[in-house]
Amino acid sequence: MLYLNHRESDVTVLGPGHRYVIWVQGCRRHCKGCVFPEGQLLGKNGYWITSEQLLREIQTAAQQLTGITISGGEPFLQPAGMAELIGLLRKSTKLDIMVYTGYTLQELQQQNNVNINYILSNIDLLIDGEYIEELNNNKIYRGSDNQQIWFLSDKYLPFKEKMENTCNRSLEFVFRNGEVFTIGLPAKNFQRDFWRAMEQKQKIEKV
Repeated sequence: MLYLNHRESDVTVLGPGHRYVIWVQGCRRHCKGCVFPEGQLLGKNGYWITSEQLLREIQTAAQQLTGITISGGEPFLQPAGMAELIGLLRKSTKLDIMVYTGYTLQELQQQNNVNINYILSNIDLLIDGEYIEELNNNKIYRGSDNQQIWFLSDKYLPFKEKMENTCNRSLEFVFRNGEVFTIGLPAKNFQRDFWRAMEQKQKIEKV
């Protein structure tokens, strides 16, 4: 089982193509400027779901999907549940798997944990490292320049240079039950610029 905060199908801003995205709940890092602070609480603000249920949902949407992205929160705080889900995905689908983590790849490898080792051996892309607000330079798929894209399979190697150097981010907004959920990595100073634009728009409308 996994303890999640949110999940969405058909997301296009957190990895190549159309993706089913899972946000796990719980993170100990509390990075300044975290894009998803709601996902930080440990053991609160989430819900449990089985890997089998997630697999069924993914299989239902599989025709329109390119892959799976697992974010958070910190996915590697739940290595057993992660390994179970990834094992099912590998056996039952051909979708690629991408994972975000605040750990570096070296830190994960040094833990020598059987579940973590299994995960690293069975995913295609890993985005690693803490978010550092001062190093946010709008690189696609990465919150800050200290983070790296690790190509753990050869699936996306032909696109390596483009993926590492593209500075072009987009956001998606989901409106459900009267609430708005923002998906993606905001551009640097997004909130400041967004509210300035809204204020300017209101001034124009009042004229």
